[in-house]
Amino acid sequence: MQPKALILPGMMLENTRNMRLNQKIIQFTILFLLISGFSACKKLDKDGGYYDEKTKTYKYVNIAKKGVKKSSLQVFSPTPGKPQNIQGVVTRIEDDAKSIWLRIEDRHPYMIIAERLSGGNRNDKDKEVKVQLKFVSPLGSVSRNKGFRKKWQEYTIDRLKEQMFNRTVLIEIDYEENARKLWGIAFVVIDTEQGDRIRNINLWMIQQGLSYYFIDRGLAPEDQKYRDGQMIAQRYKSGIWKYQ
Repeated sequence: MQPKALILPGMMLENTRNMRLNQKIIQFTILFLLISGFSACKKLDKDGGYYDEKTKTYKYVNIAKKGVKKSSLQVFSPTPGKPQNIQGVVTRIEDDAKSIWLRIEDRHPYMIIAERLSGGNRNDKDKEVKVQLKFVSPLGSVSRNKGFRKKWQEYTIDRLKEQMFNRTVLIEIDYEENARKLWGIAFVVIDTEQGDRIRNINLWMIQQGLSYYFIDRGLAPEDQKYRDGQMIAQRYKSGIWKYQ
């Protein structure tokens, strides 16, 4: 009869520790192989992620990159009732003549702004967000035949391109939670004989008669300026007012 091995409590504790350590080593090795293998088949950009063509979304892989503190950036996740300013380059003007696409150069602030937007209001590949200009609607301001509306659409878009296309703009954005979209007031710097001036594009559109002043979403912060701008356009028969 073989004698039974004597196992002391200390030996059992040591064996348990070794088993846990081995499990952690195995888990770490698997994770390392997964990340290494993934990185080999997907080319990661400088921000530690890649654009998924199938889902049309940007995905982080490098956790350290993803973990950048939002408090260190000057933007925050879009929140209803909390406007904020963002800056970027206007890359497109939509056919509705009141929506623009803004490219945000840095990936991290872009992801913070875009995270709550619907797929139709963001473009992760090119770091663009769609913003609908507040208080204006050029096509909603005309009720003539389709031929006239088409010409008015093209004319308005051309005027907006002169002001904003491929230019850096500052936009005060508001978030609409139900539609998961951004509304905004756009500002550009223009060169005048008196020096550089900041132009409120939304107000300028009304002053030029490119749109009526729409208050369906509430009054503008500078409501009287918008009303005065519309009165001036009406008085001088600017834009749509010449057809009234």
